[in-house]
Amino acid sequence: MYLVIGIVLAFILSFWKDNRSLWNPVLFLLSLISSYIYLSYLFYKNGYENVQLAFYGVAFVLIPLLLFLSGIFLIYNGVILLKREGRSKANYLSMLLGIVILVFFALISFRLGDQNELFYTNHFLNILFVFIFYSYFIFGFAFAGFMLYSILYLFIPKKKHYDFIIIHGAGLLGGERVTPLLKRRIDKAVEAYHKSKNPHIKIIASGGQGADEKISEAQAIANYLLTETDVPQDAIILEDQSRTTYENLLYSKEIGEKLVAKPQFLFVTNDYHVFRTSTYARKLKMKGDGLGCRTAGYYIPSAFIREYVALCVKLKWLFMFLYGLLFLALLLSYKGILW
Repeated sequence: MYLVIGIVLAFILSFWKDNRSLWNPVLFLLSLISSYIYLSYLFYKNGYENVQLAFYGVAFVLIPLLLFLSGIFLIYNGVILLKREGRSKANYLSMLLGIVILVFFALISFRLGDQNELFYTNHFLNILFVFIFYSYFIFGFAFAGFMLYSILYLFIPKKKHYDFIIIHGAGLLGGERVTPLLKRRIDKAVEAYHKSKNPHIKIIASGGQGADEKISEAQAIANYLLTETDVPQDAIILEDQSRTTYENLLYSKEIGEKLVAKPQFLFVTNDYHVFRTSTYARKLKMKGDGLGCRTAGYYIPSAFIREYVALCVKLKWLFMFLYGLLFLALLLSYKGILW
């Protein structure tokens, strides 16, 4: 019980200190798992064995089944995405993850099947299986934590006072017109602008000019704001030098700090992109929150996987440390057997 309370309190404290911390997804998932296990134990302790069996059924039957079905769904989603968005490398991600999930079930079936003796006689094969299973575990755990906390983060109540609303740019149609994806970001920002109680709030249109674009993304956003909305020109600020999400925030922060002391920012991007963007804001010591806009359903899985991959790259040293622990454990386990 004390361990569960400790984990939950650690999450609450981390969340209260900064809801953008990368520790939050880990602690949130650990809180859910430990609370689930303890709740199951409480039912058993109080004589509700059937309820505990239902808990086991969810954990060992329903969740694996849903995971297997998600693999099939991701492959199907990948096919749809390729048909609608074209054959770019990023659009293969959901299909690839679906295949990876199904391969995991195939490996487990092979390990538990009639070939089980191979793993006792061939130590290198067993080490390979441990390495693969460990990889599935740490990356699967990280993905589950990232996904669940990203969803939670979207529902965190937003502050009512902001000095600046940042609209993150995206690719342009014909090199000069906003795409449907970017339009949704702008419309969400305008909605937040009208709800704001700060009469001096400004919108920062952020995004530089790509090699295949006729104007900067910031200018395209400003053009849309001026022609399609009632946002006045003096409420719009252009930031047209950035090339990445990180630079969107960095340059917008520099602009904001020149105009307002200790400014509060609200950055608007797509819902799948909000939490990772917030981690960049935290790194920049930027005060504010993220606001997500709706994304086409078929596009979300691939886009979210891209976010996850980007986060893993950002945390590469942590994963290298985890693999170092595995290597050390294998060295100790096979001492006297393989060396």
